[in-house]
Formats: sequence, C-alpha cells, structure tokens
Amino acid sequence: MKTSESYSGLQIALHWIIVLLIAVNYIVSDGMGRALRAVLKAEAVTGLTPAVHVYVGLAVLALVALRVIVRLFQGAPAPLGDGPEILEKAAGAAHGLLYVLLFAVPALGALAWYGKIGLLGEVHVVVMNGMLVLAGLHAAAALYHHYILKDSVLMRMVRPPRRRA
Repeated sequence: MKTSESYSGLQIALHWIIVLLIAVNYIVSDGMGRALRAVLKAEAVTGLTPAVHVYVGLAVLALVALRVIVRLFQGAPAPLGDGPEILEKAAGAAHGLLYVLLFAVPALGALAWYGKIGLLGEVHVVVMNGMLVLAGLHAAAALYHHYILKDSVLMRMVRPPRRRA
C-alpha cells in the first residue's frame, strides 16, 4: 500500500463523518430488535427510528467503501516507528480488523434487514459491540499518543497537512 506523509483532508473528513454516523446509529438503535422481528413477520414497521438506523447504516457502508478506495489511491502515513515492533504490529492488526468490522457491521445489518435473516441481526449486534470495544481502544491509543507520548499520531487525523505555496 502507498504511504503518505499524513492523511488527506478527504480521509480526515471521511473518518470523522463515519465516527459521527456510527454514534448516531448507536443512539437510535433502541427498538431495532422489535423492528427486525416485525420485518421478519412481514408486519408494518412504524416510527422514524428504524428508517434512520437502516439508512444511516447504509451510508456508513458506502462511506467505509469510499474510505478504503481513497486510502488505496492516497495511501496512509507510515507508523512513526519509534515504539516496540510488537506494538507497531498490534496497531497494524487492530487497524486492519477495525476496517473489516466497519464494513461487516453495516453489511450484516443490511443482510438481516433486507434479506430477512433474523440470525444475522443477532450477529450484527455482537459484532457491533466488538467494533465499539476496538474503536474505544483505538481512541484511547490515539489519546495516549497525544497526551503521554506527545507525538503527532492523533494530529494526523485532526488536520490535513498545509499546502506549500
């Protein structure tokens, strides 16, 4: 994969939009089990929450796919390389798993909803919880880098590099 000095403005925007949409979907997830059971029984689904949850999930799926494509073309910053090799490898594995889960969670939800596969709704919830734990560890690691190690890891995802005149 191509490496770059830092993340582009587009990569940063996609990152934070996806974070926001996942937070919204977490907040509006209450009642989705009932809504899915209604869909499975071919009953009417009422209320705004199911529609918001489903369409926000589809938006996350599309934006994650776009983010992967952008990353393939624009690259990503190389690790700083100033930590133990095992931690660098763990960070790389965690990032890879996070990308897989960012794609899998909304894909499982969509398959459960549109494919009317109740079991996948249960899997969606379990995988989502795992993704939230991993995302929390990801955020904690970024804060550790910023406040304890005082390096530039977090800032690479906060502001794009300045363009040289």
